[in-house]
Amino acid sequence: MSDETKDRILSDEAYEDLESVVGPENVSREPAVLDGYAWQPTNNDHPVERWVRRPVAVALPSSTAEVQEIVRTCNRHGLRFKGFSTGWGVWNGPTYDNVLQIDLRRMNRILEIDEKNMYAVVEPYVNGAQLQAEAMKVGLNTHIIGAGPACSPLASATSGWGVGHDGNYMSYSPRNVLGVEWVLPDGEVLTLGSPGSGLDWFSGDGPGPSLRGIMRGSTGAQGSLGVFTRVALKLYDWPGPAQVETRGTVLDSDSVVPDELSFYMCIFPDRAGFLEANLKIGEAEIGYNTLRTATVMYINILAPRLFEKITRAKTLSSIFGQTMEYSLMMVLAGDTPEHLRFQTAVLKSIVADYGGIVMNMNDLTPFVSMTYLNMIRATIPALVFRMGGSFNTALSRNEAIDTQENWRDHCNLIKDKWIERGGIINDLVDNPYYVSYENNGWAHCEVVYQFDPRNEKHREALEPIFTDLTIAAADECMEPGFSSDPRVRKIMSPLAANFNRWQKKISAFLDPARASDDTLYCGEADFDLSQVDPEQRQLLAKIMEVKSWSDEGPPV
Repeated sequence: MSDETKDRILSDEAYEDLESVVGPENVSREPAVLDGYAWQPTNNDHPVERWVRRPVAVALPSSTAEVQEIVRTCNRHGLRFKGFSTGWGVWNGPTYDNVLQIDLRRMNRILEIDEKNMYAVVEPYVNGAQLQAEAMKVGLNTHIIGAGPACSPLASATSGWGVGHDGNYMSYSPRNVLGVEWVLPDGEVLTLGSPGSGLDWFSGDGPGPSLRGIMRGSTGAQGSLGVFTRVALKLYDWPGPAQVETRGTVLDSDSVVPDELSFYMCIFPDRAGFLEANLKIGEAEIGYNTLRTATVMYINILAPRLFEKITRAKTLSSIFGQTMEYSLMMVLAGDTPEHLRFQTAVLKSIVADYGGIVMNMNDLTPFVSMTYLNMIRATIPALVFRMGGSFNTALSRNEAIDTQENWRDHCNLIKDKWIERGGIINDLVDNPYYVSYENNGWAHCEVVYQFDPRNEKHREALEPIFTDLTIAAADECMEPGFSSDPRVRKIMSPLAANFNRWQKKISAFLDPARASDDTLYCGEADFDLSQVDPEQRQLLAKIMEVKSWSDEGPPV
């Protein structure tokens, strides 16, 4: 048997050890079962394949102790492992052949909701909708990421990104982390924050130096540094009812919008007014939910056939693409009617000061009753798949609001070029998903581009588009959002203090046996530059020459 074949077959001895840990009914190496884990089309930019590597087996633990034993079994038998919670995205899958998938779906409990201290302790397979439903019963709410309510709050808090519509009031996932229970790659348990000192879960730091930055950075280690089995998350005030009253699903949902909430669309005449008004809204400390996306995107995801007709009609394209270019959906929430009226008056005053108009969406009952769940629970973003079957996104890292507008400009130039070439779907170019954090002090912006994976021209364009976006980020001294991609890391690390040297050292310290699947944390790879425009290749070479750090320090 060749070494390559050995890497793809789990030994009987290792399989029996796994059975002894979780029971025969909770481990499998059946090809049909494993293929279910290998199907990962979301954000998969491979030009042909929608699959990732098939794991050699899958094990389903029910406790932290079982996770520890699984990890120790992998160390003993020379296997790698990769944790998997709710499984949204290609980064959940193995990147090596000899990887055991640890499916955490049996660890699905909300362990505690502390109403007084406003936090919840959850396991990996609890999803955002479940936690929100329980928190609302006691007048609290939880941050839900833009990927939707079916995703794991633990995963976004400890391991990957964490952006959502509600960032203005509830920040974003890594800022909401309190105590953490973490199974390291050698099977030992590390507890961060106050529970590590035998106390409750109220703090993510201290006493002593914090390891929060080792646990994750802006992107997260993507399962490359072990398995997180419990996390405490901050909860926030919810002035609405204890239960959301709704009928139907997504497109035909009909919800009762509580009196404590109001919905407004703010439209500004220009960029300067949009930016300044956002800052003033933040200074006024109003708003429960803030979302900027192209107005026409609501049609894109809700009525894709109508959207195609709009793209062919120049007048309509101009109205949606330019007249309403700087729009902002605001949800206000008040603990009393007076509180809500005050916020509404402040919002209208600020928008008027910068030449904008405020549309009262509460009068559009069918629209608000359908989009209510989207704004408080992020139910609609998954519909972005409807237009072509798949999408990707040009993220930039969280930054000041005006910097994000500059990033949007760069992305739109790249998108326009590839739409003209037929490499991606025509979405009228300007398609930002923009949310602010913490009273608009900073923001997140990602520019979505849609494609049809059945279209050969679209598949061939995926890597060149990704390369163009990475080069643009490097040229503008910004961090591309998918910095976990080994190709991006190889370019960006020399430009940013050779950060991957440190990540490799952290990985080696925590995982001397290299049992964790570490590609998305410290792996490096080359872009295929063969389809990239020559001037872009020249620009990349110049950037690397001029901006790379040396052993002595930053470029002069």
